[in-house]
Amino acid sequence: MKILGFDLSPGGNFKITEDDRLWVEENFRWLKEVFGYPNKMEEQVLLTPKFFPETFAATAVTVDNVITDLSKQFGIPRHIVKHEIVTDLRDFNNIPYQIEGKPFECETELRKRQYRIFVARSLEKHPQRLIYSLIYEFIRIRLTESDIEFDVGGDDTGLFIFLAGIYYGFGVVLAQNLEHTGRSNDGLWEIKWNYVSEMPLPVMAFSLATYANLRGEQDPAWKNEFKGDFKKLFEDALAYLRENPNDLYDEVEVKANDLFNLANDHFEKNALEEAIATLQKILFLSNDAHLRADVYNNMGYYYLRMKDYQQGMSNFRKALALGPEYGYANDNLGYALIMTGELEEGRSYLEKAMQTANNDAAYTYRNFALYHQRKKQFDLAEEFFQRAFDQQTPVDLLEYHYGEFLLEQGNIEKAKAFFQKSAEKKEEEGASKLRQLHAL
Repeated sequence: MKILGFDLSPGGNFKITEDDRLWVEENFRWLKEVFGYPNKMEEQVLLTPKFFPETFAATAVTVDNVITDLSKQFGIPRHIVKHEIVTDLRDFNNIPYQIEGKPFECETELRKRQYRIFVARSLEKHPQRLIYSLIYEFIRIRLTESDIEFDVGGDDTGLFIFLAGIYYGFGVVLAQNLEHTGRSNDGLWEIKWNYVSEMPLPVMAFSLATYANLRGEQDPAWKNEFKGDFKKLFEDALAYLRENPNDLYDEVEVKANDLFNLANDHFEKNALEEAIATLQKILFLSNDAHLRADVYNNMGYYYLRMKDYQQGMSNFRKALALGPEYGYANDNLGYALIMTGELEEGRSYLEKAMQTANNDAAYTYRNFALYHQRKKQFDLAEEFFQRAFDQQTPVDLLEYHYGEFLLEQGNIEKAKAFFQKSAEKKEEEGASKLRQLHAL
């Protein structure tokens, strides 16, 4: 579609075409379905040392440091993102040149779990533009890692990347870099540049207002990061949305989402009983089957971490009663059954998890490894543990269980190293095992 970015109809301070509004809202509706509501506990990412510690700690902005910081912000393993500096005519003195269209700045080879970003050397002279360009590429990487088909060709692809960036919490930075103009003079040649994003200002302002609405923010504090005309445009977009609300914001869904996030915070602090109690509140909010299945699955998982396998399995079965093709619940139930000695039934649920294709393969491989370990098929157990590691995604208790496997093989020192890795992930299971071994 063609984004126009303006509306000639009379009335009101904010103007946006009906087509533009529908485009923004439909894409946000789809993002909400895929990723859930934005987490209100997370802040907008700003170009500050808090969000870019490696970048700002150095005397100069470097590509390597920015990639390190963005890998953390986007939850991307650092080692899967490489970069290469590209030289072109802009890097040579005394050579006049003319660029038609958008100049090359950054481009990424998008291959899942294996990315290479090509960066124009001339971009290193413009630190803020460098950071912005790399943020744009990391949005593409994050979408690729999430198996999102976003490259539809034409302007829509670039525009959708902006919406996804807003959804990931980078809206302020993106809005601050919609234009890039300037000039330089070395005494012989004068260079001028003038880049304007394909995202029209009114559409960007309305997209940010829609994001704020999804977070339940009527007057977000981060609006003060904007300056001048765009700040006024954003405030007008917020007012327009209050006067002309959409159906994206569902109070029950938002409350449930907040409780999910709070439960996860409790879990990360190993406060498992508080996490379960928080999730139970969601069951009183809604009868939505998908929502309740998520609650039962997460509660079941927290019970597993408390070693209460019976309660865990009871909750997984409730989740599967609501959605038999729920991959994570099948996987978790398979794990619980294997841990309690019901090996063949457990294996059958792991196979169901693989068939659904909405599971996490690394977790399923870990669980198959545990199945073969308990069957004393140690070669197969080793193979599946390595498959889990090869996925290169964080897997709860993977290092802990592999340490247990090594301990069973008599490899105590190597086992300790993996228990240490588990402890460094703040897993009490790994820390407890280390204490036991050191006490011997």
